[in-house]
Amino acid sequence: MNQMLKYEGQEFISEVDMAEILLNEANERVVGIDMGEFSNSQGERNYIKFRLMHLQRTLSQSVSTEVRPIFNSIWSQLYRLEHQCQFKHPFLEKIKGHIRSEVQKQKSL
Repeated sequence: MNQMLKYEGQEFISEVDMAEILLNEANERVVGIDMGEFSNSQGERNYIKFRLMHLQRTLSQSVSTEVRPIFNSIWSQLYRLEHQCQFKHPFLEKIKGHIRSEVQKQKSL
């Protein structure tokens, strides 16, 4: 079995099989968040994001044309969920805090 056709203990017989299963899992989680079955937390969104990222890496950085519309749609839904919960990336927040402190230093000079 090719190591690239494994994800979290699951083994897949083909790239198509892996794409179908991981996209289905990600989509089910999006729907579950929308229906209130799961919280719109970073952990739940990471569940979706990691499956999409694994697919992209496994399929040699190019998602096949058969699954690209679904792949792109789930990414769009993920971005929507992040905006709904006012998600702010920790690294960007750190940079913004640093910039604010520098601005304050400049103003006090």
